[in-house]
Amino acid sequence: MRSRIGRSATLALACLLIVSVTASRSFAQPKPKVPAPFTFEQKTRDEQGNPSPGKVTFDHNAHLAKGQKCLNCHGKDKPFKTKIGTSPDLTMKAYNEGKACGTCHNGKVAFSTKEMTNCMKCHKISTAPPS
Repeated sequence: MRSRIGRSATLALACLLIVSVTASRSFAQPKPKVPAPFTFEQKTRDEQGNPSPGKVTFDHNAHLAKGQKCLNCHGKDKPFKTKIGTSPDLTMKAYNEGKACGTCHNGKVAFSTKEMTNCMKCHKISTAPPS
């Protein structure tokens, strides 16, 4: 009798464990695939005719490491879309008006795009010889 109760309890516990593991997997959100860093096409001059200080490479991982989440920037009523080529103009003028990157890079949430001392945080001077 005891062994039958013991087996029943063991079977019930095993079933409970299987159900709980299966349920937790079905409710878990899959981690989004983080795109590799990419370099923006660079204009040689900005909107005012000033020479560009260099190309900008955007790295999602740098922002995730600072505690940002995908939905902070992407989604309805957010500054960026998730489909490549559908985001707004990425210009210093737009940033300084609080659009696109300037939504957060305003000196309150993150460093300001308006301060010249911050230019090289995003812009990288190319060391490759011109072709």
